[in-house]
Amino acid sequence: MIRLKTYDIKVEDSLFDPNEKKSSEELVAYYKKYQSRSKKTYYKVFLYVSGKDLPFIKKVSYKLHKTFRNPVKTVERKPDNPNCSLVLWTWGLFNINIEVEDINGGITHMKHYLSYGNEIKNEKNIKWKSSTL
Repeated sequence: MIRLKTYDIKVEDSLFDPNEKKSSEELVAYYKKYQSRSKKTYYKVFLYVSGKDLPFIKKVSYKLHKTFRNPVKTVERKPDNPNCSLVLWTWGLFNINIEVEDINGGITHMKHYLSYGNEIKNEKNIKWKSSTL
């Protein structure tokens, strides 16, 4: 009998840095206006892995939307980035394909649809800060 290895991990995204512990009064999110024809608002989004089996993860590859320059981003798990967090600036919501490599070289494929838009709609205590391009 073949036994498949599964992990208790999930991919999440947020406007707030998952490595910083803050109270709801200190929620700071960043945006920037892109000076072009589109005049879209871009948001700083943190994409990361969470779960009780996080210590077994070696690295995570995020395949972003094809419109991103170099859309495949690989992040190794390190003491200063224990949840393989990736920062991206985006204006839209889209599906992300994820490849998680464990410490034994095993590969797990996952999908995640960005949900930071829910934070924009539901969070009333956000302190917005503008960032320059």
